[in-house]
Parts: sequence; C-alpha cells; structure tokens
Amino acid sequence: MKPSRLDLGKETFPDAPPAFAIRMVIALRTFLHGLADRLTPAEIVVFERATGVAQTALLGAICAYDIPDLLEERGPLDAKAIAEARGLDADAVHRTLRAAANMGIFEMRSDGTFANSRISRTLVSGKLSRVREWALYFSSRSNASAWLDYGKTLEDGKSAFTRLHGKTVWEWFDEHQDEREMFAHCMMGMTARDAPVIAKLYPFGEVERLCDVGGGRGTLLSEIVMRHPNVRGVLCDGEGVIASARELLEARGVLDRIDLVPGSFFEKVPSGCDAYMMKNILHDWDDATSVKILQVIRAAMKPGHKIILCEMLVDRLSRDVFGTQADLQMMIACEDGRERSLEDFQRLLSESAFRFTRVFPFPTVSVIEGEAI
Repeated sequence: MKPSRLDLGKETFPDAPPAFAIRMVIALRTFLHGLADRLTPAEIVVFERATGVAQTALLGAICAYDIPDLLEERGPLDAKAIAEARGLDADAVHRTLRAAANMGIFEMRSDGTFANSRISRTLVSGKLSRVREWALYFSSRSNASAWLDYGKTLEDGKSAFTRLHGKTVWEWFDEHQDEREMFAHCMMGMTARDAPVIAKLYPFGEVERLCDVGGGRGTLLSEIVMRHPNVRGVLCDGEGVIASARELLEARGVLDRIDLVPGSFFEKVPSGCDAYMMKNILHDWDDATSVKILQVIRAAMKPGHKIILCEMLVDRLSRDVFGTQADLQMMIACEDGRERSLEDFQRLLSESAFRFTRVFPFPTVSVIEGEAI
C-alpha cells in the first residue's frame, strides 16, 4: 500500500494553537481518561490496554483498503456494499466496522450502515497530517513484529527491530523502498504539524543562510523560508532524497531560494551557513553517535554560528504521554535511540564544541539553540 498523493501549494501550513491551549487540552484529556479509568473496574481497563495490538491492526487494515475514502465518497454504506467495492468479506467487514464504531472511529447507524466520523475522516487519503500513513506504518509487519518482541528489549535494552530482522531500521528501509516511502510521508506529516511552530518559536530573522541537515524533502525548510523572506536555505540530505525534494520545493514556490546539496551528517555537510538545523535526528541515535553527528556539523561551522535542534523534551519524571510513548518507539525501532531532556541536550552540545545558549519550549516540539565555540 503506497502513501496517498499530497499536493502542497504555495500557502504556508496552518498555525498551531497557542502553547497554553495545547497544554490545557492535553491536561483535560489526561484528567478525563484518568477519571474514566478510576470509575471503571481495573480488570476492564487492563483488558482494553491489552487489546491495543488489535486496534493497531484494525486501523492498518481499514486504511490499506481505503475504507474511509470509500465512505467519504459514497457513504453511508452497509458492509455488503463496502465488501463488494473493495473485494472483501461482508461479514468480516461488518464485524470490523462495528468494533471500530464502538471505539469511536466510525459511526454505525440504526439501519446497519456505516459513515465516517470526525475521527475516521483523519484517515482519508491526502490529508496533510498523514495520519493514514502513520496507521499503515505502525501496523506494518516489520514494525508490529518488533513491538511483539518487546519482552527481550526489556531484558537487554536493545533494539527489537535489529534483533528480529538482523539489520537496522535504516538498512531495512534501503531494501524495502515502499516502507521507506511510507515512513518518509509519516515524517512529512509530523513536520507539517511542527513547521509553523518552529518557524514562529525561533527568531529566524537573525539568520541569513540556514542549512537543514537531514532535512528530507524540505518540508520544514520551505516553511521557514516562506515565512521569513530574509532566509536563504540549504537543504542537505542523501542524493536520492535531494533529487525528490525538487518537486516539493518547486510546488511551494521556494526552489529559487533553497540550494540542494547532497551530504551526510555522518561524513560532511556544506559549509558557509550561519545556522545549521536538525529536526528529529538525534533522537534516533545513542549519545556517542549523536556527539559524532554534532561534531561533523561543527566542522563545517565558524565560531559564533548557531546550531538549532528541534526535538521533544522528555525528562526522567516526565508525565507527557506522547513524549514517553515516542521514547519507547525509539527504543524498539532505533539503535539505542531515545527522547531526551534539556539537560541531555546541553551535555551533548558541550561534548561537541558547542555552548548551549537558549531554549524555546513548546508542548509538541521544542527548539534548542547552541553556539559554536
């Protein structure tokens, strides 16, 4: 199953709600979930948690057969009509969508038909958030099977993905281009959500030439350039990724303001920029590898130039549900990857010839700034 096509125009991405509103919504959601759990017999709460793998598989399957798209185009429909349109078994479809409706994903009507709900509409193809692609990626055999080997990771603290598949997730992607493409779209969706936040959080008015290291197809860099006319960008990633970035940057109308330079944060990145940015790179790696990456970037910089790290901040006693769950994905799928605290990033910067200067916190992504010394 391939990612759905996403057409990006020359408009900036929608702004995120203010930080206080996000914190308030998350706090309210956490409180209500906790209240529901306290009012529910503990055995039922545990049963619901234990069936999480079933929910992941269900979401992946309904997305693989584009059932939300069908309901958006032709719904409401009964299971027989859905099955005929998608070549499925009608009884299995009804039972699946009935369960999904009871989870709040679809709407089940009294006449036996099903319709999209607010939740299932996020799974329709072509959404900027790429939620459909997230469901497909998390339910993929390679990722799901790694999670099923969690117990061994609990024993040795090592990546289940590497142990199970005999290669790192990045090596796996090199051999399975369909999954690599799906993962790239997941990252694009996450970045589309975070890009307006980063573009407003950090004072890019102070930057003239910004290099996005490991910047993929330029989703974040293009947003920053669109919002800050003073910035000229350099997009640095592997040759194949750089080649595919041209279409996105041209569609967003910024190709003439962004130079495409192949490079690797393990080997060499282009010099001549007064700021270097990385988003969600270091959380994929252990401390030693993260320091090596930072040192490669430092080698391209002059003293006083800035490094900008865009990452989640998760401290040891964090109560952030999303951050702590993301940390587990890093542990299972990556090579000793982890989400880190501000103190962790300060230490990594210090060990890589940088001085920590500022932090711009936000509930979904924070910006940590360092200065080359």
